[in-house]
Amino acid sequence: MDQSHLNAVCDGAPRVATDRLLSFQGLKPSAALELRSYDVDQFDESERYAGASSMPLSAGTTPIMRARLGLPTVTLSLLKTFPRIVRGFQLTNAAAVVVPMDHVTSSRIDGQSIGGSIVVLTGASDCLVHEPVGRLIGVVDFTLPAREPWAKLGDGYHLLNPTPDVLASLRRLISVTLETAANDPDFFDEPASRTVVEQSLLSTMEAAIRTNVSGGPVPSTTEGYRRIVADMEKLIRRDLSVWHKTTELAEQVGVSVRTLQSATLAICGMSPHRYSRVLRLWAVRKQLRLGPGRRSVKSCAIAHGFWHLSEFAASYRAAFGELPSETLQRSMREPS
Repeated sequence: MDQSHLNAVCDGAPRVATDRLLSFQGLKPSAALELRSYDVDQFDESERYAGASSMPLSAGTTPIMRARLGLPTVTLSLLKTFPRIVRGFQLTNAAAVVVPMDHVTSSRIDGQSIGGSIVVLTGASDCLVHEPVGRLIGVVDFTLPAREPWAKLGDGYHLLNPTPDVLASLRRLISVTLETAANDPDFFDEPASRTVVEQSLLSTMEAAIRTNVSGGPVPSTTEGYRRIVADMEKLIRRDLSVWHKTTELAEQVGVSVRTLQSATLAICGMSPHRYSRVLRLWAVRKQLRLGPGRRSVKSCAIAHGFWHLSEFAASYRAAFGELPSETLQRSMREPS
């Protein structure tokens, strides 16, 4: 397959190619394409390169999947995620462009609706992303070019709303590139072919930046809410064995109960109490997976504020799809 054929495929089948990828149909591992499934723990470990961390909200029934294609200076991935909260990122001299490959519009970043926007991550940020349902997203990782329009992007996250035709072109290019890697890997044996595909991705993403319709500045209330949630989380993590009442959290953060509730709902999509539970459950799971010498399920639960063990077990199973005792037993069988 040559570049002209790849262009013809991109131009001729935009919708079909994108829709097929909703269930990873049409993709298979090849000499060019890595295809893997993950559990929540493996996926969290796989995000460390970007300084990110995902806390599951529910186990769900859809497998976590990643397809990955390496190009000369760009990595193109397709991810099938799960309901989660994503914390922060560290991309030194690098950028990640996150392209929606589905029609989900419920995700939020630091309280702002992502909707159908492209998200550009640059540098570092302690942002918080709330994804109440699993997503299908394309991710392009690369070293940040010094040229325009990239040079004008500061550290942090940027929401892009390009013209519909540019967004469709980027989705189509991602879809066809990955399908070609799966079904015709010989195409990528030629360095020239890999370079042409990489340049096509970069130029299409640059077009997305240039045709971006600005959504305006971030509302000051959103920035204030993010600081409130960060302060609340510090208080919770200071001693996870203690459950603070919402009134106590609000008083120590220095806001009213209503403001604390509004901030947590806007940023995290849930109440302060539920967010505290999510933090504790994820901390328990990490403790159970530490390796030899770990404590019992009971002692670990109590250390994180869970005194009613039956309720704890039910909450844990809802979040991770297994009982805490199953996590402990499985981790003891795994090599350290």
